[in-house]
Amino acid sequence: MNVLLAGPGLIGGELLQQLAKAGPSLGIKVVGVANSKSFVLNKDGLDAASAKATLQEKGVSGSVEEFVKQGAALGLPKTVFVDCTASEAVSPAYALALEHNMHVCTANKKVNSGELAYRKKVLELAGKPAGPRFRYETNVGAGLPIIKPLIDMRKTGDKVLKIEAILSGTLAFLFNSFKEGVKFSEVVKQAKELGYTEPDPRDDLSGADVARKITILTREAGYDVELADVKIEPFLPESCFAAPSVEEFFKVLESEADAQMEARRAAAASRGEALRVIASLETDTTPPTMKLSLQEVSAQHAAYGISGSDNICIIKSERYNECPLVVKGPGAGAAVTAAGVFADILTVVDIDVTPA
Repeated sequence: MNVLLAGPGLIGGELLQQLAKAGPSLGIKVVGVANSKSFVLNKDGLDAASAKATLQEKGVSGSVEEFVKQGAALGLPKTVFVDCTASEAVSPAYALALEHNMHVCTANKKVNSGELAYRKKVLELAGKPAGPRFRYETNVGAGLPIIKPLIDMRKTGDKVLKIEAILSGTLAFLFNSFKEGVKFSEVVKQAKELGYTEPDPRDDLSGADVARKITILTREAGYDVELADVKIEPFLPESCFAAPSVEEFFKVLESEADAQMEARRAAAASRGEALRVIASLETDTTPPTMKLSLQEVSAQHAAYGISGSDNICIIKSERYNECPLVVKGPGAGAAVTAAGVFADILTVVDIDVTPA
């Protein structure tokens, strides 16, 4: 099998290392690597461990779409286009790759949470018998098996009734670390220093990334929804998001949000509850209701006991009714996300990894 990788950054770089270690024994070779401005191709295969450096040294200027076109021109069988970027600009390459009979595996959420019409086009191209396939398990929950169970439930006639989920490792870490005697602004500052947040923590605190994830899960449950349909209930004052810089944001967070966040934490703790940012889907309305909000959960709730940056997804359906399906574990991290993409690569070409 032949891999064309777009995005050799944090996740893509880790995937290259995993492919360098395990790929040769599985018959997988990396034949191309691209970033937003350039790409490098080698029909005989690149050294996966040093492919990123090779791109920097020998890359030629060109878009990801040109990368796909020239990759297709190599005429190699069983080729997989892998997107480990977070860029919306890569989206047109999906249809192009599928039209050239390439499989597509992606960690990028933009297509699956973006314009519904284009996503349907991609799914249609990937839905032809004996044609190329489209895999995206890592779009939600990193390496956790959340998307495939939802697809299997729908295909076998089950109906999703409700989803409750913690889908941000960053937000999970923040509220697991927010305890008595610690200011919320200090928790956010610590998370930023540890690299758990985006350079601008407001990108995480806004809930925009989680909104994409609950949109994807809702679509997998069988509903034609758009990202704009998600109701986001902000838990920080608007002034925090209006601050002109990250430095100013932290000043506003301390002066205008710390007191109200502590009051909410203390009130929840007095009732034996914990604060959790929960994305939810309710299917008993038309259209279904998608929401993201900071909630107080009791010790009986499955999300109460999560630790660190863990994710959890609780799926209630007609079959999983009295006892919902619960998937819990690491929901972030380059290693587990790259491993999930690697697993998707194996499934598109049915590589048998059963131990001998």
